[in-house]
Amino acid sequence: MKNNLADDFFKIMIDDADTAILYAEPSASNAVNVKEYRPKYANRKGQRFFGITLDNCESETLDDLVHYDEVLILANKVLETGEDENFNIIVREEASILNYHIRIRIFNKGLLFALTLVKPKFISDKDSKLPLGNLESRNRELEISNLFGIRVLDSNDSIISYLKPVFDNKGKIEDFRIVYINNRMGEIANQETAFIEGKTILEYYPENDENGVLEILADGYASGENKEYTKEFIFDKESVWLTTKAIKMNDGLILFSKDVTQEKSYEAQLFIQNRLLSEAEHVANIGSFRWNLAKDQIKYSDNVYRLFGYDPNEFDNKYDRLLTFLHPNDLEKVKSSFKEARKTKSKIDLVFRVYTKSHELRYMNTIGECYQKEDNWYMVGVIRDVTKQIEAESVLQIKNTELKRTNADLEAFNRVASHDLQEPLRKIQMFVSRLDEEEEGRLSNRSQGYLSKIKYSSDRMRKLINNLLSYSKIDEVGEQPKRVDLNDVLKNVLEDLGESINDLNAQVDSVSLPVVNGIQFQLEQLFANLIGNSLKYVKEGVQPNIKILGSIVSGEKSSVENLLPSINYVKLQFIDNGIGFEKKYEEKIFEIFQRLHGKTEFSGTGLGLSICKKIVQSHNGTIMAKGEKDKGAEFTVYLPTLL
Repeated sequence: MKNNLADDFFKIMIDDADTAILYAEPSASNAVNVKEYRPKYANRKGQRFFGITLDNCESETLDDLVHYDEVLILANKVLETGEDENFNIIVREEASILNYHIRIRIFNKGLLFALTLVKPKFISDKDSKLPLGNLESRNRELEISNLFGIRVLDSNDSIISYLKPVFDNKGKIEDFRIVYINNRMGEIANQETAFIEGKTILEYYPENDENGVLEILADGYASGENKEYTKEFIFDKESVWLTTKAIKMNDGLILFSKDVTQEKSYEAQLFIQNRLLSEAEHVANIGSFRWNLAKDQIKYSDNVYRLFGYDPNEFDNKYDRLLTFLHPNDLEKVKSSFKEARKTKSKIDLVFRVYTKSHELRYMNTIGECYQKEDNWYMVGVIRDVTKQIEAESVLQIKNTELKRTNADLEAFNRVASHDLQEPLRKIQMFVSRLDEEEEGRLSNRSQGYLSKIKYSSDRMRKLINNLLSYSKIDEVGEQPKRVDLNDVLKNVLEDLGESINDLNAQVDSVSLPVVNGIQFQLEQLFANLIGNSLKYVKEGVQPNIKILGSIVSGEKSSVENLLPSINYVKLQFIDNGIGFEKKYEEKIFEIFQRLHGKTEFSGTGLGLSICKKIVQSHNGTIMAKGEKDKGAEFTVYLPTLL
C-alpha cells in the first residue's frame, strides 16, 4: 500500500513539474543511433513539447518526434561518450521566441531528456529604478520584447533565416531544417512563413540540391567559414535572384538574403547594351578606352585589340605597351600630346601611325576627353582606323592637284579664246567687210560667193567662241544664288526674242510660274536657249506653238532619277509643235557639239543644249528631253524649290 502511494505521489510530482521529461529506449537490442529509440514515458510538458500522447508514444521513433536536429546529434554523442550533455536551444512558439535548457543523460537502459524553460533575468527594481512590478507584468514585458524582436526582423528588407543541419546515419549533412524565417520571405514567395518553417530546404525547394545551395551551406557549416552566393529561384512562376550570406552561429547557420532581381535585370540590360556597343564598334571600325590618369593602365574595349590585329586582352593594358605599336616618326608626337593632355586635362585629337600584329602600317585617330570622378581624373575616348580615309584624302589631293592644273589650262584657253582667237577673227571680219564694200559690183559672181562664205564662217566662228566661253564660265560665277521669280525671267526672255516671235507669228503660252533659288542671268539664258530652240526648229507651213508649264512636285513621289526624296522641286515643261527628234537622241542631244541636223539646214553651234544642262546641274537640278519626229519636242527641267 505504501509503495503504490509513493508511486502515485511521485508521478503527480513529475507530471506537475515545470520541466519537460522524456525517457526513451532503443527499439532493438542492436540499435546504435538515437533515431531508432522509442519513447517509453513523457510527463505532461514532455508530451506537449514533443507532440505525443501516452497512447502513441511507443509507436514512433525519436526521428519522427524530435524536430530539432541538434538534440538528436548531442543525444548520439551521449551514447558514444556516456557523458551528460547540457545545452540551450531557441524555439519559436506562436509569436514568442523561447529559450530552453536541455540535459541528456544515460538512465537505466535508455536516455533521459529534461527540458527546462529558461526564465529571463530581470534587473532588480532597486537597480532599475522602475516601479515595483509583479511577475505577470514582467512576463508581459518579455512577451512584448519578443514580439518587438520578431517585428524588427520582419521589417528588414532582407530575408533572415536560421537553419539547422540534418545528418544521415553516417553523420554527413543531407539537408538543413528551416527553424526560423522572417516575413520578407513570405512576401517574395507569396506564402505564409508558417508554411515554410519546420521544413527542410530540400522539402521546400528541391532544386537547392541541383543549384549547389545545399553543397555551399554544408561546406560553410563544416568549415565555419562565411559563404556568399547569388542564385536564381522560381517562386509562383516568377524569377527571383537572391544574394545570400551564410554565417555559422551556434549549431546552425543564419542566412541573410537580399533580393537583387532588379539589379540582375539592369545587369542583363547592360550586358545587351555593351554587346550592341561592341557590335557597333566592330561595324564602324572603332574602339573605346578609359584611362585612369593617375595610373598607367588603360581599359580597352574588345575592338581596340582587333584594330591592332589581336584577340581581346591578348596584350596588356599598360600605357607603355601602347607606345610600342607606334611608327618611330610618330612616337614623340604622341607622347608629348598625351603628356600635355594629362597635365592640362584638355581634349586630345590625334592621328598617328601604328604597326599591327601582322606588321601592317595603319593610320589611327584617337579622340579623348578628361573628366573627374571621386577626386580621380579619367580620360575616355575612341580609337578608329582612318587608313582608308587617309588614303582617300591622298587620292583626293592628287585629283585636286590635277583639277587645279586642268582649271589653269581652261583659264589659259579662256584667255586665248577671249583675246588671241577673237582678235584675228575680228580683223578677218573687218577686212572682209571692207573688201565687200570697196569691190561691190566689180567681183564676179563666183568671187562674191566665196566672200559670202567667208563672212558666214567667220560669224559662225564668233558665235562658237562666245558659246564656248559661256559654257566654260557657268561654274565660275561669283554671284550668290537668291530668290528668283521665273515669271520675271520669262518676261525678259520674251522681250529679247520678240522680233523672232513676231517674224514667225509664233504663239507662246505660259502658266504662272513658281519661285526658285538661283542666279537670274543663267536662268534667263536657260529659258532663252530652250525657247530659241523651239523657234529655230519649226515645221514648215505650221504656226509655231510653244507651251510653258510649271508645277511643284515631291522628290519622294517622283519616279525621276537623281531627285532627292527629302525636298520638293519646281517642274518646268517647254513643249512645242516643231520638227521634233527621234527617241534615240533623248540623251545624246545634251552632249557638247552634238547636232542632229546639217549646218546648212539650221544655224547653231551644237552648244545650246549643253549649256542648258550645265546651268540646270549648277542649280542642283536635272533636265530631260523627249520628242517624236515631226510631232514636236518637250524639255522638262527640275529645280529645287524654296518651299
